[in-house]
Amino acid sequence: MKNLVSRALTALAAGALAIAIVVATSSPAQADVDAYTPHGGPVVDLSGDYVDFTFVEAGQTFICENFDMSGTIPNAGASRLFGAPATTWSQVVHGGCTNPIIGDSTFDPIGAWQFAITGPEVGSVSPAAFTNVALFVQAADCAFNIAGEVSGVFDDATGVFTSTGSSLVVTDTPTGFICPILGFEQGHTVSMSGSWTITGLTITNP
Repeated sequence: MKNLVSRALTALAAGALAIAIVVATSSPAQADVDAYTPHGGPVVDLSGDYVDFTFVEAGQTFICENFDMSGTIPNAGASRLFGAPATTWSQVVHGGCTNPIIGDSTFDPIGAWQFAITGPEVGSVSPAAFTNVALFVQAADCAFNIAGEVSGVFDDATGVFTSTGSSLVVTDTPTGFICPILGFEQGHTVSMSGSWTITGLTITNP
C-alpha cells in the first residue's frame, strides 16, 4: 500500500511538472501572435496609379492618375503590436484628380498618414490599413475635408497594398454655392479604391 501511494505521488508530481513546462514554453508564443516587425527603409516610397475617391451619397467619383507617397519606417526591425504604424508618410505627391462632370479637382493630403499591419500574415498576405488619413478637397467652387482610414491587404512578396474598404467621411460642412447642387454634405461616406506598390518595406511575424 505504501508503495502504491508513493508511486501515485510521483506520477502526480511528474504530471504537474509537465504542465508547468508546457505553460512556460507556450506563453511567449501566444504573445507573439499579436505582433509584427517591419524591415527596410529608412525611406519608403509608395506608388499608386488610378486611385479612385467615390462620394457614395453624391454619386461622384474622382480618379487620380497618380497618388504617390514618400515616408520613413520608425524603429525598423523593432517588433510592435498589430495596428501600430509600420510607416509614416511625411510627403504625398499626386497628380491631378478629375471627375467627368466637375473636371479637374484637388485632393491635398493633411498631416502625416500612417500604414499599419493589422493582423497575422497568411502566406505572404497580411491585413493592413492606411490610418490618420485626411485630405482637403476642392471640386469646382466647393471645398471641404475628408478623414478616416482605408483598410486592405498587403502582399509581402510583391509589395502591393490593395484597398478593400474605408471609413472616410466628409468631416465639415462643405463651403461654396455649388456644393448642394453637386450633392456634397457633411457626414457623407467616401470610398477610396486602388492599389499601391510599397518600395523598401517587408514584414515578419512577430
